[in-house]
Amino acid sequence: MEEFPKKIILMGYMASGKSSVGRELAILLNRNFIDLDVFIAENEDLSISQIFDEKGEPYFRKKEMVYLRELLHNDSAFVLSVGGGTPTFTGAIEMINEKAFSIYLKASIQTLFERLVPEKIERPLLKKIPDIALQEYIAVHLFERSHYYLKANLSVSVDFKSTNEISKEIVHLLKENGKLIH
Repeated sequence: MEEFPKKIILMGYMASGKSSVGRELAILLNRNFIDLDVFIAENEDLSISQIFDEKGEPYFRKKEMVYLRELLHNDSAFVLSVGGGTPTFTGAIEMINEKAFSIYLKASIQTLFERLVPEKIERPLLKKIPDIALQEYIAVHLFERSHYYLKANLSVSVDFKSTNEISKEIVHLLKENGKLIH
């Protein structure tokens, strides 16, 4: 039986498919799937929107790092999707790459825009941005974050692919590139 990395971290911009691909990939690899935002919400007993509204973004970011560290330092094997900003915090990408195998789900600005417009209301950082300004917001944010995303162990384009296609491509790339690490 092939051994895949014990901990696989999916990162990328909002709506790049981290949670959807993560669930599918976890099934293919027979692993648990964890969405960091869901993990935070469950542990804080508040939704992400409530945390942002009641406690503020700095509180959320602090807790995000606490819970990420906790997950990375336990012995479980899993697929974890992290928030779009998670890898950009001081030391986060280094910690992720030290303790896990990271995969950047790379989506074009157009793909992200098309996916985010209908979900804006559910996204605390986007709900006040008019649709007309959203594409530029995404472009600026993506530019600022790409330096961190590109430090991932593997990058996979998600444009024009289904969740299943992306998940199978990741499994294939892990096998093909000899990324069979513990």
